[in-house]
Amino acid sequence: MKKLIFAVAFWVLFFQVRMASALSFNITYDASVAASTNAAQITNAFAYAAQSFSDTFTNAATIYLTVYWGPSGPFSDGIGLGRSQFLLIGSSYSEITNALRTHRASAADTNSVASLPVADPSSSGQWIVAYPEARVLGLVPPIDRPNANPPEDGEVGFATNVNYTFDPNNRSVPGKFDFIGVAQHELSEVLGRNFYDLTTFFVPYDLFRFSSSGVRSLDPNATNAYFSVNNGATALKFFYTNQFLGDIQDWKSTNTPDAFDAFVTSGHINPMSTVDITAMDVLGYNGLALVPPHLYVAKTNNNVTLRFVNSPGVTFTVLATTNLATKASTWTALGTASEAPPGQFIFTDTAATGGFRFYSVRSP
Repeated sequence: MKKLIFAVAFWVLFFQVRMASALSFNITYDASVAASTNAAQITNAFAYAAQSFSDTFTNAATIYLTVYWGPSGPFSDGIGLGRSQFLLIGSSYSEITNALRTHRASAADTNSVASLPVADPSSSGQWIVAYPEARVLGLVPPIDRPNANPPEDGEVGFATNVNYTFDPNNRSVPGKFDFIGVAQHELSEVLGRNFYDLTTFFVPYDLFRFSSSGVRSLDPNATNAYFSVNNGATALKFFYTNQFLGDIQDWKSTNTPDAFDAFVTSGHINPMSTVDITAMDVLGYNGLALVPPHLYVAKTNNNVTLRFVNSPGVTFTVLATTNLATKASTWTALGTASEAPPGQFIFTDTAATGGFRFYSVRSP
């Protein structure tokens, strides 16, 4: 049984259980980073962004990459805000889909592979996979590294003509871009949330693009493609649409900032949303359903409402006790949290009569 525990008093006292992690990063910082007056802030913030993936996903794999600052190295032709490039390895549709089925470890995984067609939907396309994803899916040995010089999975670069906020505790600063959100965006592309051309070459992420229920969209010019893990029945996020002005594997920007959006603005945090994590999950990065939720609590009279985000489609049971010293097995099961929209959960305890009351969430 997987159990996620947090505790609250009526006055927002809470804690989280931190999960062990196996996904790790071997990061090399180019001389352009060391030459920056913000070198320490850059390296610390980028390490924080990488750690957010390590804290979330439990695959036994190491990711090798180099970080650049400004128009240097592979990014000498310029960087808009953040930019990445990555190495890919050839595979086949059957190898990829078999690996996705073998490595499923969550409700999203199970749902997403259930509708994969037997026949290659690209007809005669060539399938390629980012090296880190090939590693976690077992398409290459765990210690295999790209045949390149240097043998790394990818590179990430950042523009120097914009203002960033690097502090993980202060990511929403007027006039400054959230560096950690930009770093998470670029890291996810190296890991496999990427796009090649949707005409001749295809990547695993293309399998989760839909235009309607049951209809996959492999058209790079589509204006209505969206991400779904249940054969197109539910649109979790819509993809950006103009391949000539941005990356069509990114989300279409909305009023709710997101680390994986195609375009972001300064002055606010761009967090990794539950849909972002689900996207990585269905690509093979396991561990989503085990992530302890961040708790948001509100009390009105004798009602305590708990809200949190987590993996869409997972069942969560809410338990409570008035004595934190009691064994977890004796806590009272209050019921299951409701989910709406996908990935956002809510539960209201109508019997909170006063004093301290502690809550835990477990799955299932």
